[in-house]
Amino acid sequence: MLTLNTIVIAFFASAYYFESQRNKDEEDDSLKYRYIKMKGDASAEQIATLEDIFELNRNNEAIEQMREDVETYEEAVRKQAALAEQARLKEQAAKEQESKAKSIKNKQDNSKVNHNKSKP
Repeated sequence: MLTLNTIVIAFFASAYYFESQRNKDEEDDSLKYRYIKMKGDASAEQIATLEDIFELNRNNEAIEQMREDVETYEEAVRKQAALAEQARLKEQAAKEQESKAKSIKNKQDNSKVNHNKSKP
């Protein structure tokens, strides 16, 4: 006969299993999405291949390689964005310095013109 403790333990074990399965499914879905985003698009055939790798004939080695590829790609994209931002900031600073230099030069030129006009 089942005791209350056995039923409670079975219930929590089942709940834990289903929750961990749901988390794994969410992680898999996230990786599939990130992989498709990395590739730029996905045909029906490519999606079927992903489903085969993740669901029908789970291939943990292929999944791990895919994860490494996606993480490497995402890191490269982050670095590219950071470099582009640095370049934009440097260009902006260069334009500001150029504007400042022109302003100083114009101020000097105007000062000379006004000085020459005041001579008799």
